[in-house]
Amino acid sequence: MFGIRHVSRTRIVFFIVAVAFTALASRELYASIRTASISIVAERIERGETVGNTVAARYAARAIERIDGHYCRSDIVAAGLTLVLTQLDRQNVNIDYDAWVAAAASARHYLQHALSCMPTNSNFWLRLAAVESKIAEEPLSSAGMMKRSVALAPYDESMILTRFYFWNGFTDATLLAAGHALDSDLMTMLKLGDRCRVKAVMKQISPQLRPIFDRNWEKAGDGATARFRQRCSK
Repeated sequence: MFGIRHVSRTRIVFFIVAVAFTALASRELYASIRTASISIVAERIERGETVGNTVAARYAARAIERIDGHYCRSDIVAAGLTLVLTQLDRQNVNIDYDAWVAAAASARHYLQHALSCMPTNSNFWLRLAAVESKIAEEPLSSAGMMKRSVALAPYDESMILTRFYFWNGFTDATLLAAGHALDSDLMTMLKLGDRCRVKAVMKQISPQLRPIFDRNWEKAGDGATARFRQRCSK
C-alpha cells in the first residue's frame, strides 16, 4: 500500500557477507601493496642475490615499522624476518657494538611478534632461541625454546639439520638442559636423515656437542650408521 518492499533475510545475510568479504579482500590487498617492496628484497636475499648493507638495513627497518605488531599474514611475517635476521647477521659486535645490540633487540622483538601470530612455527622458536643465545645465553630458556622447535617439527629433515647447526653453537649447560629433545633430534637425523646431507653437517661437531653425538651414534648402532661410510657423489 505504501510501496514498502519486504527484503528476505537470505538477501540481507548475503549482502552482509559480501560486504565483509570485500572489506577483508581490500585489507589483504592493502597489506600486500604496503609490504611489496619488503617481500621483493627478502626474496632476493633468499635466492642468494647480492643486496647491499645499506639496502638491507633500510628494508629491515621498514619491516619492523610496517609489520611488527601490525600484520600476522605468514608470507609477510616471513619476509620481514628474513630482512631482520639478515641485518643482525651483518653486524659485528667487535666493530660496532651499539649497532649489534640494536639489531639483536629488533630481531628478538620481531620474533616475539611472529610467534604471537604463529605459535606453532618450529622455525620461529629455533630462531628466537638462537637470537636469545647471541644476546645472553640462558640455558634453561634457550633449551626450552629448542624443545618447542623439536616438538613442533620432530621429523622435518631441513629443520633437524638447521637445528643441528645451532646445537653445535650452544654451551654445555644448554645442551644438558635440552636433554631428550637433543637426543631425539640426533637419533632421528642418524636413522632417518638423508645420508649425504647428514654426512655434510657431521664434518664439524663442536667439542661440547661431541660426547652427546658420540653417545647417540653408539646407541643408533651399526645398522643405522654403516651407511655413512659410503661415499657421496659431488
